[in-house]
Amino acid sequence: MKLYRHLSPEERGLIHLYLAKGESIRSIGKIIERPASTVSREIQRNRNKLDYKAVSAHSRYIARRQRDRILDQDARLREFVLEKLSLNWTPEQISGRLRLLPEAGLKTISCEAIYQWLYAPAQKIQKLYKYLPRAHARRRWRKRAHRSAIPDRVSIHERDSDIDLRETSGHWEADLMSCQRGSQHLLVMVERKTRYTASVRLKNKTSAETISALLKICNALPKRLRRSVTFDNGGEFAKHIQLQKAFNIDTWFCDPYASWQKGAVENTNGRLRRDFPRNTDLSLLTDNAFEHVIMTHNLTPRKCINFKTPTESFLKEIGKDVTLLFYQGVALRS
Repeated sequence: MKLYRHLSPEERGLIHLYLAKGESIRSIGKIIERPASTVSREIQRNRNKLDYKAVSAHSRYIARRQRDRILDQDARLREFVLEKLSLNWTPEQISGRLRLLPEAGLKTISCEAIYQWLYAPAQKIQKLYKYLPRAHARRRWRKRAHRSAIPDRVSIHERDSDIDLRETSGHWEADLMSCQRGSQHLLVMVERKTRYTASVRLKNKTSAETISALLKICNALPKRLRRSVTFDNGGEFAKHIQLQKAFNIDTWFCDPYASWQKGAVENTNGRLRRDFPRNTDLSLLTDNAFEHVIMTHNLTPRKCINFKTPTESFLKEIGKDVTLLFYQGVALRS
């Protein structure tokens, strides 16, 4: 079993120091040899209203640990909990009762704190878990179906502000678009500043197939145009860390159920739906036909980029400032 090691005061001090220097979450994670997700969670959980301070962060951590051990410290509360457990009350019922009607000035306690205390080593020796309705010797955790396990996930709230302002290029949004009742899929990537679209048809929706397509697209891009990608929380993006290893690309994740945080690709998906309705059989499309659809979208003027086409804007970012003229539906370089 993999053991989790809590952050030390020294590590919190380093987080404080490097945040003040303007280092990114990922850089700090590498320095203290911790996953970026651990650093991000620590900052979100233990920060002040304005910033993160090592001393106050560690104080918050200690306070939580002491709350978790309240039953070891408060004999009267411990006696009350054990009495109710012996009457077949559940930890949830005990916690709820204490909140509803404080019994003779007893402190309140969460049901999770009761469970943790019962399964702590000292109590396991006494087999106090037998007071529980199902009396399992080992705690059984319920799986949360609505949350996918994405290693090293870093929140979009840690993303640099210049990305939000679309002032620099090379920052992408990615999403999957499905057809044929979810049996066929497209990987769609949109560059935030230029609105340029890249897309690949997928054989399936697995994380292995998805990362293969992402690597293929990013490998074809100039280095300065592959800086970061923003995803939703779909399990198909679980192997995102391979982008960082292969190309040093930062990856960010939207909040759950907040698709508006990657509005560029969501808007593009809506446009592509005109050509790929949900009942489209993608397997019937030739490669040329599919690529023609994507090219047509990239050659369509967009109001958000002053009625330039995404292709023109994208070429300008790689040092080719061109204007396309259109004659009988064909794009010509001026």
